[in-house]
Amino acid sequence: MTFVPYARGMQCSACGTANPIGMRFCGMCGASLSGPVERERRRVSVVFVDLMGFSTLTHDLDPEDLRDLADQVLTSVAAVVEDYDGYVDAFRGDGLIAVFGAPHSHPDDPYRAVVAAEAGLQAIERVGRDRGVDLRGRAGVTTGVVIAGAVGSGRIREYTVMGSVVNLASRLENAAGPGEVWTSDETYRATRHRLTYEPVVGIALPGFPNVTTVYRLTAHQARGRDPYAHLPFVGRRAELAQLAARLAAVAHEQHPRIVWLLGEAGSGKSRLLREFAARRPAAAAGGEASPPPRVVWLRTAAQAGLAWGAVASQLFGIDGTEDERGRVERVRRELQRLIPGEPRWHRLVLASLGLVPDPAWRRLERRSIDRKLQAWRDVLAAVARDDPERPLLVLAESDRFDTELDAFVELLLRADAPLLVVRAARHRELGATTDVLGLGPLSPEESMTLFLHFADPTFERAGRALIGQVGGIPTSVFELGLALTITQETHFRGSLTSLLQTRLDLLEPRARRLLALAATCGERTWDGLLRAVHGDVSAELQALCRDDVLVRQPASCVPGDVEYRFRSELLRHAVLEMIPYADRPDLHLRAASWLEQEAPLAFSEAIGEHFERGGVADAAYAHYLAAAAEAEAADDRAKADRLFMHIAELDVALELRAQGTLTYAQTALARGDAALAARQLDLAAGHLERCDVEACARLRVTEERLRGDLAALRRDRAAASAGGGRASGEGSPGGDEAAARTPAIAR
Repeated sequence: MTFVPYARGMQCSACGTANPIGMRFCGMCGASLSGPVERERRRVSVVFVDLMGFSTLTHDLDPEDLRDLADQVLTSVAAVVEDYDGYVDAFRGDGLIAVFGAPHSHPDDPYRAVVAAEAGLQAIERVGRDRGVDLRGRAGVTTGVVIAGAVGSGRIREYTVMGSVVNLASRLENAAGPGEVWTSDETYRATRHRLTYEPVVGIALPGFPNVTTVYRLTAHQARGRDPYAHLPFVGRRAELAQLAARLAAVAHEQHPRIVWLLGEAGSGKSRLLREFAARRPAAAAGGEASPPPRVVWLRTAAQAGLAWGAVASQLFGIDGTEDERGRVERVRRELQRLIPGEPRWHRLVLASLGLVPDPAWRRLERRSIDRKLQAWRDVLAAVARDDPERPLLVLAESDRFDTELDAFVELLLRADAPLLVVRAARHRELGATTDVLGLGPLSPEESMTLFLHFADPTFERAGRALIGQVGGIPTSVFELGLALTITQETHFRGSLTSLLQTRLDLLEPRARRLLALAATCGERTWDGLLRAVHGDVSAELQALCRDDVLVRQPASCVPGDVEYRFRSELLRHAVLEMIPYADRPDLHLRAASWLEQEAPLAFSEAIGEHFERGGVADAAYAHYLAAAAEAEAADDRAKADRLFMHIAELDVALELRAQGTLTYAQTALARGDAALAARQLDLAAGHLERCDVEACARLRVTEERLRGDLAALRRDRAAASAGGGRASGEGSPGGDEAAARTPAIAR
C-alpha cells in the first residue's frame, strides 16, 4: 500500500512548509517559492525509515482504519524529521525518505540524521502502543554527494535528491533488523565521536559489492540537543544587554512585550536564552542587584502541541515521583491561589496535564480560541502579577510554524501583566514594527576563543587558518574542531565540505548563482562579467563583500573594470563542488566569451582553458596558440613547450593539429633546436597524410619550406663545427639565419 498524506509541491526554504503544486508564495509565511539554486551538488545525509511487517500486521484491518494508522505513523515520523530540521523528500509505501543537508545545511547534518532516524523508530513504536498494535520500524542512514534540485516537467516539479547515496540508504534500511538504525561508513565516521555503534561485518548489499561493513547504532537513550552545553559561554554581550534592557522595560511599564530572536541553525539561540535566564540583572548605581526573573520555557512536542506538563513542572514543582492524587492536590492549591473562583479554568488546566478527564463543553460554549489556552494564559499572567518587581520571562523555541504556540503567545501579549516573551526561530517574515534581535556570527576572535575551549592546542594554527572560512556560526566552529581531531584525511575533507556548504547556504539564491560564475571564472572575477550574465548585481556584490566572501581589489587586470577575488581558495572550491558537472560547461563558455572581448592578450591561456572546459576545443586552440606565442616572446620556453604539447592533445580537426605542430616546429627552428623541429615536422606529416589533400595544400607547402630551413640549419651547424665554431646550441648564427628564413604560418 502506498499512502501520501498530501500532494507535495515546493517546500518553503524559509519555514519548511510543504506547499501545494503551482503556488508561487508560501501559504504559511508568504516567502517566495522560487527556491534555491535550480540544482546543485550537495553533501547530504539520507534517511530511509520503513515499517516492518506492516502488511501482515494489518491485513485484518478495515481500509479506513488502515489509512488512519498509516497516516498517523507517517505524520509522526515526518514531524520528528522536521523537529531536527530535516527535509521529507518522499513517502514510500509505509515509510519515508528524509534528507539532511538539502535544501539547507547544518554543520552536524550526519548526527541530526542518525538521531532523527532513531527518534522516528521510537515514534512508530509509540503509535503502535497507543493503538494496541506491535509496530516496529527500521532505518538506514548514509552520507555523501548527491544532485539536489527540482525534478519534473511543467507544473509538476518537486525538489529531490539523486545519487548512489540514496540507493545505499535504501539497501541499509532493508537489511536492518526491527528497531535498528544502520549507517554507512561515512556516516559512522562523521558521528562516532558523539554516538555509539557496533560494526556489522560480512554483509552483502545488492548493487554495492564493495560495501561489506556497516554500523549499527547501539545507544538508544535520549540525547540532549546541545552536546556543548558544558563549554564556557563566549561572546554575545551586546545581545544579552539588549535582552536585559527589554526585561527592564517590562518591569517599568508593567505590560507584556515580545522580542524575536532570529538566527541561523547552530548560531546559539538556545544557549543565549539559557544564559540570559540564568543571569542576575545588573545592579543600579549604588543599589543592590535585582533578583533574577522567573522563567517559563514553552516547548512543543511533535504531534502533541505545547508541553503543558513541562510548564506545570516549572510553575508548580510537580514531577513523576509524586502519585497522581498528590499532583492533583498540588496543582489545585496553586490554581486556587493564582486564579481563585475559576473552577472551569482549574479543570481545563488539570485536563491538559492528564490529571482529570477533558470537560465536555456544550456547542454553544465553544469559542474560536481554545479555552485551554485561555486558562493557561490566565495562570501565567497571575504568576507575573504575583511579584511585579520580578517580570515573568517566557522563552519559546520553535523553528516550525506552530499555530497553537502562535495563538498562545498572542493571548499572553493581551494579558495585563509584566511578562517578556522571547521567541527564538531560524526564519520568520515579520512586520516592520516587530521587535527583532538578530543573532549573527561570532567575531574571528570569539570564534577562536570558542575553538580553543575544546580543541587540542596542537590544532591552533590549523584552526586559525580555517575559522574564517567556515564563518562564525558556533556549531560550525565546534564541528571544525571535531573534524580536525580525526586523522583520516577523507573524513576531514567531507566534514569541511559540509561546514563550507552550511556557510554558503546562508547566502541568497541569486548571490549563490553569481558566486558559481565567479568561482568558475577562477581566482579572480570582474564586475563586467557578472553584470553581463546576471544584470545589475550591485546589491549582491555589496553583500558578498560585507560577508567576507569576496574582496574588491584596488586594481584590475582588465582595464576599466572592477576586479574581485574570493577571500579564500577553500571557499571558492566549496562553491565549485556544489556546481553540477552538467552546468559547468555553460559557465565556462560565458566566462570565455566575455574575457575574449574584454581581457588583454595576457589572458589567452585562461580563455583557452574556459573554451576547452566548455566543450569548444576549436575556439580553445586559437587562444592556446596565442598564449604559446606570448610565452615564447617572453622567453618562457617551459610554458611555451607545455602549451604546445597541450595543443597537440586537443580534440580538434587533423588540419588544426597539423597547423599546431608546424607552428611548434617553426618555434623550435627559431630557437635553433633541430631535434625538436624534426620531431614536430614528422608529427605534422602524419597528420597531413590523413587530411584532405586540397584543404591542406597550403600547410604542405609550409611543411616543405620548414624542412628546407631545417636542412639549412643542419648544414650551417655542420660547417660551423668543421670550422671550429660552436657545434650546437641555441642562439647560434645559423639558428638566427634559419629563423629569419622561416615563413610565418597563416592561422
